[in-house]
Amino acid sequence: MKKPVNDILAILAGDVGGRAVGFLVTLYLARVLAPASFGIINIGMAVLGYLSLLGSPGIQMVETRNAAAADGGMPARAGAILSMRLVLSPILVCLTYAMMVLVGVPDATRDVIALYSLSLIPMALSLDWLFLGKENFRGVMMSRLLNSIVFGLFVLILVRAESQIRLTPLAFLAGNLAGMLFLGMMYRRRFGLPEVGWNPSAWFEVLRVNIPAGTAMFLAQSVANLPPIVIGILLSNADAGIYSAGMKLIFLLLLVDRLLNSLFLPVATRYAVSRSAEFPALFSAALTAIVVFMVPVLIGTCIVARPVVLLIFGPGYEGAVPVVRVLTGYVLLTLLNSLEICTLIAFGRTRTYSAIVSGGALIVCVTVVAFTALFGPVGAGAGIIAGEGVMLFLLVRAVSRVAPLPTFRFLLKPAIAGLAMAVSSVALAGLPPLASLIASSALFVIVLLSIKGLPRQEIRYLRERLI
Repeated sequence: MKKPVNDILAILAGDVGGRAVGFLVTLYLARVLAPASFGIINIGMAVLGYLSLLGSPGIQMVETRNAAAADGGMPARAGAILSMRLVLSPILVCLTYAMMVLVGVPDATRDVIALYSLSLIPMALSLDWLFLGKENFRGVMMSRLLNSIVFGLFVLILVRAESQIRLTPLAFLAGNLAGMLFLGMMYRRRFGLPEVGWNPSAWFEVLRVNIPAGTAMFLAQSVANLPPIVIGILLSNADAGIYSAGMKLIFLLLLVDRLLNSLFLPVATRYAVSRSAEFPALFSAALTAIVVFMVPVLIGTCIVARPVVLLIFGPGYEGAVPVVRVLTGYVLLTLLNSLEICTLIAFGRTRTYSAIVSGGALIVCVTVVAFTALFGPVGAGAGIIAGEGVMLFLLVRAVSRVAPLPTFRFLLKPAIAGLAMAVSSVALAGLPPLASLIASSALFVIVLLSIKGLPRQEIRYLRERLI
């Protein structure tokens, strides 16, 4: 097996393992906590997501690239980054707490957010970006798994009732400490100790290089981090918990997006550099595979959403069912956007990518706020879809200027099969969900094969080039 495939499998194993453990922890917390308390911890996680990007602007992108290009462990650069982040983190923790006191955030929400923000300290000292740059994917995978496992164990030990909600962020802190220490010991064994010290000039140089990418990353994370905060402010913590339960299920489907990026970007880059005339065939094969395989998965998710949500989270979270169904559209748009983004990056249009992603993220912020105010938690999901749809339109226009793209008539047949499956699922709504899923999926396959919509040659072409 080729090394890139091994690396990809290592990344996926870490993602799948970490998300699986995280999902089990989420399931436990959702059962132990009421939707309102579950919403509070998700609001805390969302705020922490923003704070981590403020405390490490662009590090995961720019410095990972720098680590890949440099020899050794970059002790001076690594030390400057660690010390800069270590100085920024306590400042962000204090500012966050002061702002919450100033605006009068309720005690439970304020305490949970403040305790979650303490995880900025081990995050600041983590060297995952460096080991990603050095392609030590197994080490990063082990660190992430350790983080999730320690977090899960501490949750099981500490959180036994809703009154213990404040212990959840402390369990999260323990997990981050474990992952940080694991990578720290790896670095020391391989490179020695980084040159950590008081070096403001180096910090400003790091910030100067990283802030442009960090700004784009900060805005791009609005899809994941903004809705729980907006819902908590405009509606209630319980509504934030309902929305977050639905999004947890959607995050499992987004593993496909990680796989797409890992497989498609390297191949697309090689084609852009040396075989640009063949790029339309590669693009059309990847796009066809996404539509043929993901459309039935997403329609099937809509069919079984209700029994799955009730089984996993309980009857108190039934409001998450329409959220899951709406957000399946977000999954499809994300996959299509990733294909376009990989194309722009492969052809060296990183500035165009940053501008579109930043602009699209701003649109997402506006639509999420507006749609949440109008339609509640389901509106937040619809707002994400609206913003992602606008972003897709902008990305397609940008890609068409830099890369030859195929016509999209080849998608008509898979779309017809998908429409047949969707219509049949509505017609069979009176059946048990599993029976409806089986019948609708069978109809999709029959229609697809009867109109010769399964492009076997393109699938074979894609498999040979990506794997």
